[in-house]
Amino acid sequence: MRGRVVLGVSGGIAAFRAVEVLRLLVKAGCRVHPILTRNAARFVTPRTFAVLSGKVAQVSLWHGPTAPGIDHTDLSRVADLLLVAPATANVLAKMAAGVADDALTTYALAHRRAVVVAPAMNTVMWLQPAIREAMATLKARGVAVVEPVAGLLADGEVGDGKLAEPEVIAAAALDALPPAGPLAGLRVLVTAGPTRERIDAVRVISNRSSGRMGVALAEQARLLGAAVTVAAGPGVSVPAGLACERFESTADLEDLLARRAGAADVVLHAAAVADFRPATVAEGKLDRRAGGLALELAPTPDLAKGMPRPGGRPFLVIFAAERAADLEPRAARKLAEKGADAVVANPIDEAGLGMETPANRAVLLTRLGLRCELPAQGKDALARELLLALAGEILAAPGR
Repeated sequence: MRGRVVLGVSGGIAAFRAVEVLRLLVKAGCRVHPILTRNAARFVTPRTFAVLSGKVAQVSLWHGPTAPGIDHTDLSRVADLLLVAPATANVLAKMAAGVADDALTTYALAHRRAVVVAPAMNTVMWLQPAIREAMATLKARGVAVVEPVAGLLADGEVGDGKLAEPEVIAAAALDALPPAGPLAGLRVLVTAGPTRERIDAVRVISNRSSGRMGVALAEQARLLGAAVTVAAGPGVSVPAGLACERFESTADLEDLLARRAGAADVVLHAAAVADFRPATVAEGKLDRRAGGLALELAPTPDLAKGMPRPGGRPFLVIFAAERAADLEPRAARKLAEKGADAVVANPIDEAGLGMETPANRAVLLTRLGLRCELPAQGKDALARELLLALAGEILAAPGR
C-alpha cells in the first residue's frame, strides 16, 4: 500500500473532478477514504466515490441510532494524508478558523499528519482578503497548497480560481505521503525520447522514439517511492506532476546530464540519442533549388560512457534497441563497453513492439550477472517489472 489518504470533497462544481483524483490515487496504490460535504454530495453521488475507493463515502457524522459517531478520531490515527480537492472558500475558511460543523471539517480538525488542499472558486472569492488570510494561516501551519489555475470558470468568467488538473493534485498528494516502496528515498533521473540534430535553421536529423518507455519508467519509479526527474526530448508528453527538464540536441542532453546526474542515485538512460549529427550546421534555410544536398556526418559523444560517476554512483541503466537475432550478445557488449550497471535490450524488428508502440519486450542483463527475460506487454507493466527486478542491485550499489 502506498499510503492511506482521506479525500475531502467540498461543494463546488469542480467536485466531479475529484473522481479522477480518486482514481489516480487508487491506481498509485493508495487506500482512499472519501469524506464529502453535503453540498458536494449534491454534485456527485457518494456511491461513485464508494465504488471507486471500496470504502463508504462519509457525508454525515451520524451513521445510525446505535453508531457512536466518532469515526473521525479512529481514522485520524491511521491516515497519512488529508487531501481536500476541491477546497471551496467556505471549507478553507473553516479549516483556518478551526470550525468543525460537518463530517469533513470535523475530520480535518482531528487529522494528525500531512494536509494538502486544492482550492477552486470564482476569481473574486479567491482574491478576497478573508480567503487570502485563511490561505496564509493554513500555509503557516504547514498545509501544502495546489494553487488554482487561470481558465474558464463555471460562471463563464475567465480568471484565477480553476481547480488544478487531477494529475497535478494526485502528484502533490503522492509527494506528501511518507516514502514507501522498494525505491523509497532514491533520487531517479530518467532520460526519454529522441534528440534532434540541426541541419539548418529548419531541418533536423532525428529518430522515431516517442519517449513512452522513459515516461513509463518515470511514472513507475515514482509509484515505487522514488523522487523522479524526467529529462525529456522533443515531442515527449510528460504527465503533469512529474518534474521535467527539456533537451533538444545531444549537446543539450550532455549538458543536462553533467548538471543533474551527480545528484541522482539512479540514472535510467532510455533516451534515443543520435549516433551522428551534421559536421556543420548551415546558416538560415538551405534552398532545394540549389540542387542536391550532401551531408557530412560526425559521430556524437557517447553520453552513457562519458557520464561522470565518481565511486560508481549513480547506478546507471542503459537501453539497447537491437535486432532480435543478436539482441543479447550486442546488449552484453554494450554493457561492458559503457561501464553501466545494467542494460535493457529491446528488439527493433518484431511487429507491434518497440518504438512508437505501446508495448515491448526486454532482456535485462546486469554487471553482477542477473539475467531476466520479460515477455511482451504494455510499457507501464514492463517498466514496473524492470524496476522491481533491479531494486535489489540498486539498493546494494555504492553510496547506498
